[in-house]
Amino acid sequence: MNPVKRLRRRRWKLGRATLLVFLFLPCPLLYSRPAQSQDAESLFSKAKAYQEKGQWGLAQEFYRQFLRQVPASAAGHSNLGIVYAHERKFEDATSEYEAALKIDSSLSGVYLNLGIAYFQEGKYAAATPPLERFLSGDPESRQAQELLGLCHLELDKYEDAIKMLAPLQAEGSLDVLLALSASYIRLRRMHEAEIILGDLLSSPQSNSAQVHFLMGQTYAGLNDLPHALEEFKTVSALDQSWPDIRLLLGATEARLGRFQEAEADLREQLQATPRSFDAFFTLGALLNKDGRLQDAIPLLLRAQELNSRSGDSEYQLAQAYWKTGSKKAAWSAVQAAVRLDPKNGQAHYLYARIARERGDHAAAQHEFAVAESLSANKSEQDILRLSEESRNR
Repeated sequence: MNPVKRLRRRRWKLGRATLLVFLFLPCPLLYSRPAQSQDAESLFSKAKAYQEKGQWGLAQEFYRQFLRQVPASAAGHSNLGIVYAHERKFEDATSEYEAALKIDSSLSGVYLNLGIAYFQEGKYAAATPPLERFLSGDPESRQAQELLGLCHLELDKYEDAIKMLAPLQAEGSLDVLLALSASYIRLRRMHEAEIILGDLLSSPQSNSAQVHFLMGQTYAGLNDLPHALEEFKTVSALDQSWPDIRLLLGATEARLGRFQEAEADLREQLQATPRSFDAFFTLGALLNKDGRLQDAIPLLLRAQELNSRSGDSEYQLAQAYWKTGSKKAAWSAVQAAVRLDPKNGQAHYLYARIARERGDHAAAQHEFAVAESLSANKSEQDILRLSEESRNR
């Protein structure tokens, strides 16, 4: 069996190496002066002047004074939102943009700014509607297309991400190419991902840790683990702070049977992240596979403490207990394993073996059949699944 089982799946996130720079569109809203006071007009003019000079604190103060006098000004709320966004106060920015749109829902540029602010907050579901609304009026906006495509990617809508980003591929933006590659990888369309990443590796952008990370994912998906390991080592060399890189290296080395190297990397990961379920579990599973059961059990018990809903750790414990002759503990653990992860064919197989030894032949026959059915559909993608998690740290 593989020493690394399926781990919790998390969304792929753009890393530090993939910086997205979005310009906040200048709002074409000018203060309209029906029967407002000279004082209000002066406040707006001063705020706008400070905004244009990039003096955000003063612009913020004068816009707030203006809005106290003219609270129904869409221009005031929108421009204050832009000021907040430049100060990276995105929650305040979204409140102002929403206020502007309640007053005047026809302000197209404000929808884009609202989508950008929500994106910067990591609120991808909230960013999607205003971006779609903006694109309905300006379908050729590359900025909005890219943002919406990235939102789809973050929301695991990979087909939608590809549909939005594929037309932008020819422009060669690193962000778009990496996002497209990630979407193809999630859909197991490895050949298409490999083409994009191969081109990137031969380009001046080839020194990007993100490129090598995704290339490693692609190789892992193709079950080419030696090349996957090579790419992950390059990631580590380019960015030693890459989240959980030692965990990923250790898992890949374990799959290749390089247990000594794997153990060293996993122990280094544990030093860096002493409360990591994944690190405890993966090292415990490795030692279990290597027959070092007494060393494996405490690690797996710690993993169980950190994540009591993991069927994988229960299965590994059941296997270790079974091998050490702790049959009562093995029976309890394997029951928990199949309850928590009913699609784990190996857990059903072990359940069947233990049930047969306990004399429950009907249960054993049933569990053997379940295990055989699951085994027929099993996909060996452990390292790929693990690598999908590591970028989220």
